[in-house]
Amino acid sequence: MKASIKAALISALVFPGLGHLFLRRGARGLLFIVPALLAAGYLLRTTLALAAALVTEINDGTLPLDPLLIVERVHSSGIDNPATNMAALVCIVCWVGSVLDALWLGRQR
Repeated sequence: MKASIKAALISALVFPGLGHLFLRRGARGLLFIVPALLAAGYLLRTTLALAAALVTEINDGTLPLDPLLIVERVHSSGIDNPATNMAALVCIVCWVGSVLDALWLGRQR
């Protein structure tokens, strides 16, 4: 298997930019790793904060254990805002971009 295919698979299946490290292009890989890591961290922190609030409300009895009410509460929490949408877009762009760039770098070699 060609190195570019291996790098693209590593970037696609593990984390964006790691395939570039496999190709010994660390600086270029960091251009994908850092934004994807920051965006994924923001999404994870936001999601865990909402989950903790929901668990607290359920344990306190203020939110019944009804899936429809929980979904309604999630939508009303404002988690679907421009910041989370931008973070998700950054993750997607970094993931797709790193795969395509790894393939392109392999063809350049």
